[in-house]
Amino acid sequence: MKKLMIMMLAMVPFGTFAQSAQDDYASVDNMFKTSYAYLGYNSIHNEMTSREDKKVSILPTDAIDEDMFKVDDLLLADPDFDIQENMISYTKDQKTVFFSAKRKIKLKKGNPENIKILKVVQLQLFKANVQENGEWVNLEMLPFNSKSHSTGHPALNQNDTKLYFVSDGPESTGKTDIFVVDLLEDGTYGKPENLGSEINSEEREVFPYVDESSVLYFESDIETGGNELNVFASKIIDNEPTTPVKLDVQANGYKMDYVVAYTEAMRLADEAANLRDLEILLEAESLAEITRIEEAFGDSMTGTAYDFSGDNVVYTVQIGAFKENVKTDTYNESSGLFNQRYDDGFNRFYSGVFETYEDAIAHLEQMKKDGYDDAFVLGLKGKNRFLPE
Repeated sequence: MKKLMIMMLAMVPFGTFAQSAQDDYASVDNMFKTSYAYLGYNSIHNEMTSREDKKVSILPTDAIDEDMFKVDDLLLADPDFDIQENMISYTKDQKTVFFSAKRKIKLKKGNPENIKILKVVQLQLFKANVQENGEWVNLEMLPFNSKSHSTGHPALNQNDTKLYFVSDGPESTGKTDIFVVDLLEDGTYGKPENLGSEINSEEREVFPYVDESSVLYFESDIETGGNELNVFASKIIDNEPTTPVKLDVQANGYKMDYVVAYTEAMRLADEAANLRDLEILLEAESLAEITRIEEAFGDSMTGTAYDFSGDNVVYTVQIGAFKENVKTDTYNESSGLFNQRYDDGFNRFYSGVFETYEDAIAHLEQMKKDGYDDAFVLGLKGKNRFLPE
């Protein structure tokens, strides 16, 4: 019944476990920082040991290595086997589960009643089969666990062929890094690989999640110097992660919120790329074009210059984009010409301000008859530019 309840909890959206996101993060951080350090040996607030120190086990000499790596199903019922309920990942058929657990190793000292239990140990990764009633059986420790570092936060890809996880082991370049390992058809594992500098930093990368479109979501504190977490997303293409995109979404939130935020970020990126393709980036920064536009359309253009500090939506026709040193005082504002200098260094010139897309299209068609084939209709909302749908 205990495992059935955990299975039900694992199916709840990620954000359910984020009642206090930063508290959860601090707790996880401590698990990684106190790898096999027992209470009193290191404060849970101490900085992580150096890379060389981490290579040396601090497991007490009277603890038996074989006991650490030997597991059976009885361990699932052991109260000293602390399964982390927000670190569980099921295969698509719900028949296999990967999970993280804090395991307290017992020290054998004489009689059974004198057995001592370590108070603080690191995270370890496990796998189990899931029966129809939800019970977990055939417990297995993953072979890349260690007695000197932590592994946790398992996340499966869309077809259950790869397992992503977090580790602070010797192969980590930062405080915690995200790794990936192949899940082979015979039930064995490939060699765990660090996702590299495209994903991992000198700070902490945690909580990986992969959606159905092979987008890897994770959280990192690289931009806050080890404090607040931010959410990033990276499209996995041919098994390689692309440059991560920071998402405008709260860390430790719902997975679906991550997906929606990534979709919006990609839409905005595509729109910006389309705008760049449409713009007339004139190499010769000449006022001849502006003069010619005034001569051709000065009598027929309507509208006034747009207030870029406002937020009302209008439609206009973009004429061109000039870099640096383009004077704007040589044309008459009554002609409907106006401009705005943007942060990318381009001074963009527009013709006409229209309340409807149809009016802007009519103006564009008139301009194209006179040879302005590269001009296009653009929507403005303050300084934000968008292509009308």
